[in-house]
Amino acid sequence: MDRRTIHNLIIPAEGYAEIMESAVLPYLAERKTEKYCEREQGKKIFYLRCLADQPQGIVILSHGYTETADKHLENIYYFLRGGYHVFMPEHCGHGRSYRLCSDTGDLSLVHIDDYQRYVDDLLFVSRLAAQEFPELPICLYGHSMGGGIAACAAAQEPRIYSRLILSSPMIRPNSAPLPWPLAYLVAKTFCIAGGEEHYLPGNHPYDGMEQYADSASASECRFLYYQDKRCKEPLFQMNAASYGWFWQTYRLNHALQKKAWRQISCPTRIFQAEYETYVSKREQERFVKKLCRRKNIDAKLIRVKGSKHEIFNSDNKILESYWQKILS
Repeated sequence: MDRRTIHNLIIPAEGYAEIMESAVLPYLAERKTEKYCEREQGKKIFYLRCLADQPQGIVILSHGYTETADKHLENIYYFLRGGYHVFMPEHCGHGRSYRLCSDTGDLSLVHIDDYQRYVDDLLFVSRLAAQEFPELPICLYGHSMGGGIAACAAAQEPRIYSRLILSSPMIRPNSAPLPWPLAYLVAKTFCIAGGEEHYLPGNHPYDGMEQYADSASASECRFLYYQDKRCKEPLFQMNAASYGWFWQTYRLNHALQKKAWRQISCPTRIFQAEYETYVSKREQERFVKKLCRRKNIDAKLIRVKGSKHEIFNSDNKILESYWQKILS
């Protein structure tokens, strides 16, 4: 897509909610199907299957921590308009997909027993897409936690994906104020002691009180639009991490930095937010440097000035450049 086309595609901040409701959602409704699949018996994975009018490829979209498919409807819209079918699962413990917590009914808690579960579920949905459209190349897009998962998936099954796009990927979370070695050792200790489903310190149940100024978004209209959806749907109200989840981020980080970078074979772009507070920028840079050591890999780090963690929730000037790089 050329710059003029991208400029006209990006939804303006003025009247954002109205445009989403009157134009984007009807467009998506004609092209999306809500589906469930099971990799393991009784564990239902919810995913959106959205079909472009003139497809040139498929995008598998891997969302971040506490997110749902509904947070990425604008992104799905851009991919569809760019000529890509989109398959987007909601990860275990998120949204409408299965959850692993004991019978507490706590919809706020994000818990996982093994990060590999995320990877295997993502690969399962990717194979469904590949089986349905075997003639189309598959691009893997991952944000934050979903970026770390996506990188592991691309390493584990390199033949599936033709391109890897990581937006503010969680190669490792930011553990401040605790130093990383202490943070993950505390999490491991709690898990060994049977407290893997307990809330991390500072985490709390969803209360609807998150403010734009404290959020990962740099676009107030986009922040408010999804917050309204989240307030109305209990299944969207994930808000806290377990000790088990945090311990698995250590294992994910170890897998990415020790092994996965050697196995990824497709062109890779990593978008890094300037004002990043949720994940480690240093670990992103280490990961890219390792990829670039390999002569047969086209890997680049793209720093996005003026952006916060959710680069896709930025002002229109940033979004035009961001989507130009992705869709071109």
